[in-house]
Amino acid sequence: MELPAGTWAGVMTNPQEEGAIRKLMSFRGVIWIDTSVGQGLILADHGALIAAYFKDGYGTFRGKAAFDHMGHVQADEDGFRLEFNLYSYNDNEYLQAVSICDAEGLTLPEQKKGSVARIPNLLDEAKLKKILSLPGVVAVSAFFEGFPVQSFGEADFEHVAALAEDLLREGIKITREMEIGNLNQLILETATHKIIIAPCGDLFLCVFTLNDAQLGLLRVSIRGLQSEQWGTERM
Repeated sequence: MELPAGTWAGVMTNPQEEGAIRKLMSFRGVIWIDTSVGQGLILADHGALIAAYFKDGYGTFRGKAAFDHMGHVQADEDGFRLEFNLYSYNDNEYLQAVSICDAEGLTLPEQKKGSVARIPNLLDEAKLKKILSLPGVVAVSAFFEGFPVQSFGEADFEHVAALAEDLLREGIKITREMEIGNLNQLILETATHKIIIAPCGDLFLCVFTLNDAQLGLLRVSIRGLQSEQWGTERM
């Protein structure tokens, strides 16, 4: 499969680094993805995820299946390599790329219906850092579609983001089946640490703490972020 060459727009090896999300939100073109386990591409239009492809030892994935699979890709024992090579498109190149991707079955179903699968609004960075500063908090991250899009602190969320989202979705199903209201937060606890996972608008918030962290204070801070995303009617 050949897409228009486009114009070189840079390379990213850490999509979580400061400014990366803003750059992707203003980018239109193809992102060629090279990892230690497989290769693929994403066609993007100013934050809209248009099409995707990924191939690794498990098979070849197209469209939404490619996004889902990329979100579950795990690091290998020798370290995980990730590289995004960006090539921007003009109007003509972009239309050609959309046509090719559609013919190859790479386009997201939402795009075929004419709707736009856009990256959601990011959470307030200052408030995330405030949560990070609370006693016992090790790291904070916000996930979207299996990828950490905002991360602060000392923890590698990249390879657990999709699992955390899946776990929270199952928790939401349980609360609905039991008819006990909306799930606000899910807490995992070990002898040494706690993990709080919470829906926050279209994002999923994950807070990683030591076992002696003050849950009451953390839960109030998380509810504050949730209320900004949803309003008070869901809380």
